[in-house]
Amino acid sequence: MSSRLPSTRTPLTLSPAEVSRAEANISALHGNLAPVDGQPTRFCVPRGSEATTAERRALSAVAERVRAELAPSQRRNLIDATVTRVLLGFEQGRGRGQVEEDALLAEYVEALKDLPLAGIHGAAERFRSGTTLLPWSRRWRPSPAEFAAEVREGMIPLRAKLVHIRQILEAEVYDPPTDEDRAKVQAAAAAWLNRGGEAEPGRPRPSPEAVAAAREDVLHEAGAKFREVAVGSLAQLAARLDAKAVQKQGAEA
Repeated sequence: MSSRLPSTRTPLTLSPAEVSRAEANISALHGNLAPVDGQPTRFCVPRGSEATTAERRALSAVAERVRAELAPSQRRNLIDATVTRVLLGFEQGRGRGQVEEDALLAEYVEALKDLPLAGIHGAAERFRSGTTLLPWSRRWRPSPAEFAAEVREGMIPLRAKLVHIRQILEAEVYDPPTDEDRAKVQAAAAAWLNRGGEAEPGRPRPSPEAVAAAREDVLHEAGAKFREVAVGSLAQLAARLDAKAVQKQGAEA
């Protein structure tokens, strides 16, 4: 029987070392998960491989820290100071007046206003060291759009880490099948394959031709269902494309 462990609140007594160990162990814990069939947003883990109570506390602490790092910054002065440090190595201050400088900084602040300060600092460090995640020519200062794009690119691993932590904490724990369970499944499978023989006295065992015909029927039925789903999906796609074409024609008109 599967069970879902509740999220564990983060205690105030966690040491930085415990949090660091949990963060380093995220990949291993997430590697123990398996998706639930037909439900891609749900995961399960065999009992004994799930996160321990201490690991869950530490993972919750890591998640809180990551959420804080992803929170948008509303402090214009800090964004202004960070951008100014990046632009000092470029053409800023060369023949520009104060009004032009203020206007230039305002463009950056506007482009970065809804992004986290930690991400802005990280992008600024990468611009200064020339180790940006996105292609950029070091001969020119990054534009406001390039700066914002670099910040967002740096946020991707943080968001992925937060998703992995949530999946670890919400994974359903199940008991792996025992040898006895496997034996029962094998016996049931054998009985199904041999139905009509010893399992049901008096009923003739189906011939190899009948078994082959039954298998063909199953394959044909599965193929028909697949074609039905595929045709329906193509029809829905065509309808959406037609709708977009109509909207585009209306906009152009």
